[in-house]
Amino acid sequence: MKKQSTLIVSIILLIVFVIFALLNTATVKVNLLFGTVKTPLVLLILICMLIGALIIYLLSLTNRLKVTKELKALRESKVSPKEVAKLRQQIDRLQKENAQLKKTPTSVQPASAHPAESSQPAKSSQP
Repeated sequence: MKKQSTLIVSIILLIVFVIFALLNTATVKVNLLFGTVKTPLVLLILICMLIGALIIYLLSLTNRLKVTKELKALRESKVSPKEVAKLRQQIDRLQKENAQLKKTPTSVQPASAHPAESSQPAKSSQP
């Protein structure tokens, strides 16, 4: 489906360009730094469009090269087996610690400062 839509858009753009070329067949005089050139207007417009497309391509190429280099560096950077073993040991240690914490009671009663004291009122020895 994508190839068909690309083909249709390409054909439409080609037809538009041909119509544009047939409407702009006049010869124009272009003054350059080194002299004057007579060329058909459509050719001049086409050359200017191609130069613009080339400039855009070159500017995007530097960005694409940077991203490709970064991607290559990320693909090459792998975790060493020593680091993997170290991280697995850390996981095992944390899992054991977690299991021990699950075994301990969750609410611990604080010990009173004086075990002889009780919360009940003291009995008076008087009748």
